[in-house]
Order: sequence, then structure tokens, then C-alpha cells
Amino acid sequence: MEKLKQWMEIAQSMHGGDFWNSIFDQELAKQFINDQPFKNPFPGTGDQADRSEGKNNRSFPIIDILEGDEEVMIMIELPGVKKEHIELGLSGNVLTIKGTALPTHPQLKLVYSERFYGEFQRQIKLNDNITPNELRAKFWNGILFVSYKRIIEKSDMIPIE
Repeated sequence: MEKLKQWMEIAQSMHGGDFWNSIFDQELAKQFINDQPFKNPFPGTGDQADRSEGKNNRSFPIIDILEGDEEVMIMIELPGVKKEHIELGLSGNVLTIKGTALPTHPQLKLVYSERFYGEFQRQIKLNDNITPNELRAKFWNGILFVSYKRIIEKSDMIPIE
């Protein structure tokens, strides 16, 4: 056991303190060691209480950022969300998407769900400084496409005397 502790300390010093915390879920380990009933490790799934915990979950909506030499495109997945329930804003180089994901069949009782419902907000830091009028946004098939042209500043050559 002592050798294992030494190896863990060496590995932690090589990979940083957060490495092992991300590998081992401390709460899950405590439940296992103390022989407690397991709680759902994935917020947003399971019973109603779990879903409410994931209300402002940063993983919703899911995004992809695609960068080219002349254009940047952000693809934001919003399955089942209507365009009227989405707000898009820009402050400095931070793009903010917020809105509400409503149940598709509110008259039916939700027995089990892995989808997100409720209000959401996500901020995406952009690598370029742009103004809101430079953004283009299109909503198609549950995906919000936000794009902008990159401003490529060409520098003039400075003569050396």
C-alpha cells in the first residue's frame, strides 16, 4: 500500500493536482467505501431532483467551433428548442447563448429523461474581437449556426536603416 501511495504522489506531481481529481470521482469513491446507496453521478438524468440540479449545466447546449483562415463558425445544438426561445448576445469577445428548452409533450408524465429541459445559458469565448453586426446567425434543423469573417490585419513592412 505504501508503494502505491508513493507512485500516486509521483504521478500527481508529474500530471498536476487536478489530474487525479478528474480521474477519480471523490463522491463516488466515498459512497463505495462507506457502502452507501449510489447517487446518480450524471446530473440532468434520472428523477426530477436530478434534472433540476443540471438546470444551468455548462454542457448544454453542445457546441463545435470551426476555425478557418478567413471564417469562424460556431455550431450550437439545440434539439427541440424553437427559434423564438433563443437569445444570442455578444459582449467583448464573449458570445452568450441563452433560452429555454421546453418539453415536447408537456401533457404526458415524464418517467425517464436524458435530455435537458429548462432554462439554459452558455458563454463561449471567441478568439477574435468582433462587433455584433459582424455576426451571422442561422437556425436550421435544431442547430444554430453562428459565423463571422475573420479580420486579417496585414502589417506593413518596416524598413530597417
